Amino acid sequence: MVKRIKKALFFIKTWGFHTFVMECIDRIADHYYETYFNIETTGYITTEQLKSENLDWGGYGAVYYRYMINTLSKLQVDIPSSTLLDYGSGKGRALAYAASCNYKKIIGVENSKPLMEKARENIKKMKHRRTNDIVFEECDAQNYKIPSSVNIIYMYKPFQGLTLERVIDNIHLSFNESPRKIFIIFWNDDEFEKIISNHDWITQTHHSQPHLHHSHGIYETQF
Repeated sequence: MVKRIKKALFFIKTWGFHTFVMECIDRIADHYYETYFNIETTGYITTEQLKSENLDWGGYGAVYYRYMINTLSKLQVDIPSSTLLDYGSGKGRALAYAASCNYKKIIGVENSKPLMEKARENIKKMKHRRTNDIVFEECDAQNYKIPSSVNIIYMYKPFQGLTLERVIDNIHLSFNESPRKIFIIFWNDDEFEKIISNHDWITQTHHSQPHLHHSHGIYETQF
């Protein structure tokens, strides 16, 4: 208990009381949704622990539920006819939430076998699931061919560098093969923004920083 109090006081001293209160609210909300869905997607796992062979991939973490839900709610889409693709789907937090919203189809792409197995377990046991068509793709994201049905792509800073460049190329290829409105959410989007800054087929339509350490951009294809 003393250790927790010291940790809380250090947090307040470093970031301020308001940020501390918001952090508490976020963690309480996370606990509520984890219990509501009967899943476990919390924690952080380093790249070393994941033993990833691709250095472009980051460690595992998940953005707070409140911010994820709020961001997805900004998309002007018909959910029952939409297909959501989550790159770096990890333990399946975004997949589980989307599955509760009755998306037509949900796809999780993940290159870590342990994380993919955990996501499968979470989806299998989750409560309040409304989407039955959920596909798990255990592969390197840059080698994944995006189906023409995908109109929402969600990325919580899953990778960077050459992998991100190739994934963006794959999105562009899928768009060219089947021109359509594609919404892309990318968290902590500085590098994503740099890569697409000179592209005329995609543009940023929204940007915000709901948390001290998390910003996001929403992008749309132009046709």
